[in-house]
Amino acid sequence: MRMPRMDITALIERAAECGDPTSIGEELLAMTGAADATVDRYGSLDGGNPQKSQVFRIGISGHAMGLTHAIVKIPAKLRSDRVQEAVSGTYARDYGGYNLLRDMQGGFQPRIFAAHYDPVTKTSALLIEDLGDLPKRRQFEPKVLHDALFNLAQIHSRYWGDESLRTRWWMRDGYRADIFDEDVDQFAPNWAKLTASEVLRPSSTQTVDEVADFLAANMSEVLQELDDRPRTLTHGDLHTANMMLRRTDDGFKPVLIDWQDAVYSGASSDVAKFLSTTMSPEDARCHFDDLIVGYHAALRTDIRSYYSLTVFRRDVVLALLGTFANYVISATTSCSSDIDPKTLNHSLKRVSSVIDVLQPLREL
Repeated sequence: MRMPRMDITALIERAAECGDPTSIGEELLAMTGAADATVDRYGSLDGGNPQKSQVFRIGISGHAMGLTHAIVKIPAKLRSDRVQEAVSGTYARDYGGYNLLRDMQGGFQPRIFAAHYDPVTKTSALLIEDLGDLPKRRQFEPKVLHDALFNLAQIHSRYWGDESLRTRWWMRDGYRADIFDEDVDQFAPNWAKLTASEVLRPSSTQTVDEVADFLAANMSEVLQELDDRPRTLTHGDLHTANMMLRRTDDGFKPVLIDWQDAVYSGASSDVAKFLSTTMSPEDARCHFDDLIVGYHAALRTDIRSYYSLTVFRRDVVLALLGTFANYVISATTSCSSDIDPKTLNHSLKRVSSVIDVLQPLREL
């Protein structure tokens, strides 16, 4: 039997603190018209960032538009994390990003069955389509990558140069967005710490070492050039785990999730981070050029007329360097001197392997 309803903001707070999506899940179901539906089971999902949000798969009983499962996303468990993320606009960005792209739901965006954002606490709760488990890297075949970049270009084209995005208090600014405003002075010591360990060394190649040396000497110039790009709505953290796959009669279709780091910045950052964390070195060698050309061709004609493929390609290379720098800076900053191999972000190894193939310094 369902408990009497509480204020939905209180339900969000209680669900976050208890790590239990039952009551807020039932309230979100009621918002869809399924007033008698209940949450009969739930389990937390791996792959997210618990300091930002908690994500659960729920089982549903009763009449709920045919739903038997869905995803509930609520704020972080610790109050200190929750308040910090709320003030920075994390929950408003997630809610706002999905709302901006609601016409793409069921396609390149997941279906959002119900959502609530509280402007006082700046927290939100979402009831989202269940797209299954995180996809395996091997499932991102070239056709899936092409589809993802085509859809991404549609989003970027829609908001290209849209200065109204700056008026939204929760939208992140593009300055140093590629490294999440981290301390650039941490790059060199963290790289030295990584390379001192045979276990953690992200790549033993001359190319990766040369890129690291280049960034240690030219980080500010790279970030400045990235900041001078034309801007649009970008996802801001488009790594593999933020791209789901929907199974259709025509095969897997990409679905972009999680707008918590949305930023008004350069489109090439989304492209570079997605490809470098998703592609195998073999795919990068065979398909990177075609994918870049395909994305650029999918931009609106008026954008392509002044944002040439040559300039865009250079911006992708710079964004690739920014992605690499971000992972290096964050890889060991919070770790002790005796680094546990498990603490190294797997994405750093992936990006390093792609850099080794693409040899980005030749492009610059």
